Amino acid sequence: MKLNLSQRLFLPLISFVAIPSALVSLPSVASNPDTSLRIEQQDALSAVEKENAILAEELQDEEQRQNAQQSSSNLIDPSIADPESTSSIDLSDSNQVAQALHLSAQQHNWGLAQQLLSHYQLFDNADPLLIHYVRGGIYRSRGELKRAQEEYTQLITLQPNFMPAQLELARVLFENHNNSESLELFEQIEASLPSNNPRTQGVQRTIDVFSSALKARDDWGGSISFGPSFNDNLNSSSESYTCLVHSDIGQCIIDRVTPKKQQAFGIDYEASLNKRTSLTGHHGVSFSGLTYGTRYSGHDEYDEQTVKASFGYSYQSQRDRVSFAPQFEFNTFAGKSLYLSSGIKLDWFKTVNKQSAFKFETKADYQNYQPGKLDYQSDWQFSTLFTYWYQLPDKWLLFGGVDWTDKRNDQQVHAYTLSGVRLGVNKNVSTWLDVSLFASLRDRRYQDFSALLGDKRNDREQNYTLVIHSPSIQYLGVSPTLSWTHKRVKSNIDWLYTYQQNEVSLKLTKRF
Repeated sequence: MKLNLSQRLFLPLISFVAIPSALVSLPSVASNPDTSLRIEQQDALSAVEKENAILAEELQDEEQRQNAQQSSSNLIDPSIADPESTSSIDLSDSNQVAQALHLSAQQHNWGLAQQLLSHYQLFDNADPLLIHYVRGGIYRSRGELKRAQEEYTQLITLQPNFMPAQLELARVLFENHNNSESLELFEQIEASLPSNNPRTQGVQRTIDVFSSALKARDDWGGSISFGPSFNDNLNSSSESYTCLVHSDIGQCIIDRVTPKKQQAFGIDYEASLNKRTSLTGHHGVSFSGLTYGTRYSGHDEYDEQTVKASFGYSYQSQRDRVSFAPQFEFNTFAGKSLYLSSGIKLDWFKTVNKQSAFKFETKADYQNYQPGKLDYQSDWQFSTLFTYWYQLPDKWLLFGGVDWTDKRNDQQVHAYTLSGVRLGVNKNVSTWLDVSLFASLRDRRYQDFSALLGDKRNDREQNYTLVIHSPSIQYLGVSPTLSWTHKRVKSNIDWLYTYQQNEVSLKLTKRF
């Protein structure tokens, strides 16, 4: 005779099968690090794109001015257009060297300018204003913004109303993320411009563009998206069947059955909100918040939501961005509070060069589980993450990294370490199609033997995500995003924790 679940003979087995849904689902409820990373990465990229869009006209105008200056310079001395040539310049004539030096600075021909400067600064009658101006440009072209700032500052000290130097200094401050000082200087330059003078229109346009970009840096930004979704394994079920005891005639009298997979359509949603306020120098304060989750039709017992927020210190320079702030996280499951965590987070974003950058993040937080029956899960969690980006030609972007989590618990059977690797690629195919594909592999190792499970649990997780976004197909700034995620978990507790899951969603996204 086959026994049903309520007739199990062994007490450990009775308590175990009485809550199969909780045991199967709980590991997947905690906040998804891949989702958080994706939202944060897209917000950072969106902020860069917004700034580049503001600066696009100014950068284009600057390139045109340089080309025009180079064309006109050929009427004076064709050899100066060659960055390696000083053969037609009389290096003993200070006036001729000064003229060539000034022209090379106008053309942003800093290779030639460096050669000429080494000769010009030896003259007794060398103009210190020209020397500081050229040095500032050379340092700026090398990315040595601090030294460029010093040169332009010394020049302005010698001649306070020299507007070209003021503009260059304001640009250097902008590039080095001295936002407050840069905006203040642009406003001072604007106040000194004569009104109704057509000759100052170019300067006014430059001031307007950079001022707009500076204000955008301190403005609110983020995104909101929502749309239909489908999940083919809500309860993360292995759908396994095991016969534990057979009768003498081979009939199964005690079996072990996990729940059938639950499938449902739902509504996926994501939202983020970010703001930085510049104080002085490179310093400021920043706020970031995000939320994501899913509500399922007819299966609200699987509804889930994660909310994260942080507010703290922010440092930004040309190549480095550092934040140090308390972070709070709130997670709900089935419409009820699951846990509330609070802790501290430190992250460092480093621009290595024009093609690559990396981010290091470490966090410590205490997770306080709200349901009384899950209070045993409350404890500290420590995590570290490293991500690297590399820009390839033709708008290909590679990214990847490693992450590590240490979940503490007084009962070692519930404590675990989670280590993983991530790899992804993004391709901007055209103005109407942007595609991202990324994968993560993680190994979750529990710290002690479980008498209930009869083993020391070890899960290996695979996540594959494809995101297709069409930025040019939009209405009122809203564009569609199609995403598909495939998850595989292989556990040594195979009959319970091994499963596969697919999630598909089509969301409408608005970025601001």
